[in-house]
Amino acid sequence: MIVMKRRCLMVILMLLLLLAACGDSTATNSSASGKIKVVATNSVIADMAKNVAGDRAEIYAILKPGRDAHDYEPTAEDSKALAVAQLVLSNGLGLEAWLDKTVQRSGTKASLAAVSEGVNLLKTVQGETDPHIWHGPDNGKIMADNIAKGLAKVDAAGKATYEANAASYKTQIDDTSRQMKGLLDAIPAERRKLVTNHEAFTYFAAQFNLKIVGSIIPSFDSASEPSAQALTELVKRIKAEKVPAIFTETTINPKLAEQISKEAGVKIFSNLYGDALGDASSDGSTYLKMLLSNARNIANGLK
Repeated sequence: MIVMKRRCLMVILMLLLLLAACGDSTATNSSASGKIKVVATNSVIADMAKNVAGDRAEIYAILKPGRDAHDYEPTAEDSKALAVAQLVLSNGLGLEAWLDKTVQRSGTKASLAAVSEGVNLLKTVQGETDPHIWHGPDNGKIMADNIAKGLAKVDAAGKATYEANAASYKTQIDDTSRQMKGLLDAIPAERRKLVTNHEAFTYFAAQFNLKIVGSIIPSFDSASEPSAQALTELVKRIKAEKVPAIFTETTINPKLAEQISKEAGVKIFSNLYGDALGDASSDGSTYLKMLLSNARNIANGLK
């Protein structure tokens, strides 16, 4: 009789332990399934996705603030994030040459969405398609809508929320664009000429009526190396066009730009946010702040 009681107590104890474990597991799974997992390829897209997704998604950025897309090397952490993601948001347009292989190696089953869909693409001075679409605020609104569509594709229940968040965010982009225009309109017509580290500001120049004279690195790829002849020609153009300033970028070593500024006899203005946002303490810590900071910097340099 005593043995049977002990056995019953042991069975009850085991059942209680199993129930407790199931309870913990259910809580964990519920917490994990409460938000969709999204991977964004760069810091700009990640920040935009946070605004559109709100609290319905966890956003992981492969390229952190201050990191250039052109010198990226995959990490184990990135592969892990991709493996469990439900959605991958990319820029496309050749900016993330490493993405296809990285996605394939991770084994992810995530849906892929390019935020550049529907954008009117522009060519750089060198005739390449410029993938840095976000520097035109009007393009930012298209990106926000594409992000909302991508999120709704993997989370249909959140569609109305994503659309409402995107609409609100686009209003903020419009407000930022008006502030940018106010700053840039003050630049005299003869001084509205832009030279940067590399060809990343085609859309910015097009939207705000600036002329791109050239760039230190004559490519949208900041990893490219300019020839001596290309640099000599750039110095000649800067002098001939009477360009007021050369602008460096936060993710690119400024030494070559500084050398060209001395040869051309023009000042240097630092630093534009080209390929990435700045860190949390910077004036380029979000997409909207980045746009306004770049406009303010360019306006001050060209006045």
